[in-house]
Amino acid sequence: MRLMICTLAALLFSIEALAAGNTPPPERIGQHGRWLVDGQGRVVMLRGGNLLLPGEEQAGSAPNAQTPGLMAAQGFNGVRLVLFFNRLMPKPGAIDKAYLERIAQAVADYRAAGVYVLLDFHQDEYGPSVGVRGFPEWATFSGGHEPKKLPFPAGYFSDPAIQTAFDNFWANHPVPGTGKGVQDFYIQALATVAARFRDESAVFGIDVMNEPFPGTRCNQPDPTRAHCPELEESLLAPFYQRAGAAIAKAAPNLIVFVEPFMLQGALGIPIATPAPAAQWRGLSFHQYGTLAEIRQRGNSYALAGAERTQSAILNTEWGFTNDPVEWSAQARELDDNLIPWLAWARGPFEPLVDSSLPAAGNDNREATLRALARPYPRATAGTPLRLAFDGDSGTLRYRYSVTAPDGRDRAQSLTEIVMPKIQFPNGYTVTVDAKQGRVVSPPNAPVLLLKAAPDAREINITAVRKGELAPLPPPVPTADPYASLQQRPDAKADAGNSGPLSTRSLLGDLLGDPRAHAILEREIPELIHSPQIGMGSQMSLRALQAFAPTLLTNETLDRIDRALAQPEK
Repeated sequence: MRLMICTLAALLFSIEALAAGNTPPPERIGQHGRWLVDGQGRVVMLRGGNLLLPGEEQAGSAPNAQTPGLMAAQGFNGVRLVLFFNRLMPKPGAIDKAYLERIAQAVADYRAAGVYVLLDFHQDEYGPSVGVRGFPEWATFSGGHEPKKLPFPAGYFSDPAIQTAFDNFWANHPVPGTGKGVQDFYIQALATVAARFRDESAVFGIDVMNEPFPGTRCNQPDPTRAHCPELEESLLAPFYQRAGAAIAKAAPNLIVFVEPFMLQGALGIPIATPAPAAQWRGLSFHQYGTLAEIRQRGNSYALAGAERTQSAILNTEWGFTNDPVEWSAQARELDDNLIPWLAWARGPFEPLVDSSLPAAGNDNREATLRALARPYPRATAGTPLRLAFDGDSGTLRYRYSVTAPDGRDRAQSLTEIVMPKIQFPNGYTVTVDAKQGRVVSPPNAPVLLLKAAPDAREINITAVRKGELAPLPPPVPTADPYASLQQRPDAKADAGNSGPLSTRSLLGDLLGDPRAHAILEREIPELIHSPQIGMGSQMSLRALQAFAPTLLTNETLDRIDRALAQPEK
């Protein structure tokens, strides 16, 4: 009897702690089909962002030990921690142990806050020797081409130095004096990191390579010229087999995430990404489609690819905008598809949760945080069926089956729904049919806890905001994102300065502004409705001139600049 009383007390304490928003230490996440699952067999939904290690070069990303706790306080439960091969292995085969320990310290901080970590081996335009960042100079073989250092991401499409460096990575180009190739050392680095974190419950997986690029073939931002399933088979498949096997050997419980080629999500191209050689596998995809139609295709193709390979789906980059309306629209699309996500903000993610830091490119950060910190089921005792949140009315609707992806009934476990205070400052009302289940958390708890009724098969829940949200400040437009970058044209790492819109602004910013959008509709309708526009959202209109010279003549660009400079009527 005493044991039963102690067990019941522990359970009640656990429920109270969960409902109060006290996130428990992360337990190991596994994978079943397209879903991430926890040790209870519940489906785990991740919400969070991409972050560098404290002190990395990203503007505004000063060391801040408070970031993990601040993220958890806003309801986020996941991060994609960006790592770089050149920092990890500055010389062939030599691991920088100090860098590895910096990663470990960051992971420990996130674990203490109850936040899961995906370790991301990141590159942008291969590496600093030819492009932006990622690969060390000793692993860069550009065939003698002089790097052009074009504004990101134009180098992928127009710089033979970057393209050839990728060709040589896929060919496992020998590293002089070592008897090994570039790919061999890269896989060694993956295995080293996997071994270091094999017993770390907060680390649920490794993203093998950010946005792999095919090289000198299939490299144009045009859906008719960037659909190359044969290269997925000949380039990605053998690499992912080797990398997956090495990670699985070093850390059998880590999920090995692989990505399609970088243009596929942005252009809405079918995804035939091969699965890695690992028991637990995931498909990490990015979504930067400027048009909703392209994004919807990208989401559908990614879901189909995850189902085909029985891989857990996870969107690891999306957004990169200062338009709050666009943030909300894309978040709804991901909710519609029940896709977990880790967003990429215009500037560092930290200022979104820490108002003491400079905005650093997140010019509309209050509105951005409101768009991102949405209610979501972080753990579902069963299988999610439908998730919808209307930010205007503050209405959440969620439906799920008590049968988990593994076919077992999980009705005895709790479903946990995060209800961020930024969305529900005055609390919320809950409606659930008593025949389906009951709420076991206190009223207006930061985490809504549900328990299924004994005979329930599905549960429908509706939660509605009490009162109104405070109005947001007027949105601020973002000007030239390259103005302050000069020698390091990394638009995804650093954002621009707020100010008047011009042809040096990102196309995504221009399209997000109603007045600018109307001007572009009048001047260049062929371009803004083109299926090739996918990557255009991350490039300035001036930078796009190289890819559409007949549409974007100097005369046309000057005319657009004059129209944008006119005072609003």
